[in-house]
Amino acid sequence: MIEIPAGTRLSLRAGEWATHADQLGTTSIDLRVMNVGGEPTGVPGWVRVRGHGLDCRLAPRCLHPWCLELLVQVEALYDAANR
Repeated sequence: MIEIPAGTRLSLRAGEWATHADQLGTTSIDLRVMNVGGEPTGVPGWVRVRGHGLDCRLAPRCLHPWCLELLVQVEALYDAANR
């Protein structure tokens, strides 16, 4: 499992992420990571990523632990962390 520190900014491209309802993302999305992993996704090669959008003015003092919950391709997560 790839380790991504909380607060890391990720830029994911269309097709690299999906919603928790398994809808493939059709646009790019930027977020600040709160945590990676957690409960299994049920989809091999994908990992759960929780975080805040860059436009979340409340982060890091947001009342919610995260505002976004995405499924991300493991390879794309690695690439995004190293861009």
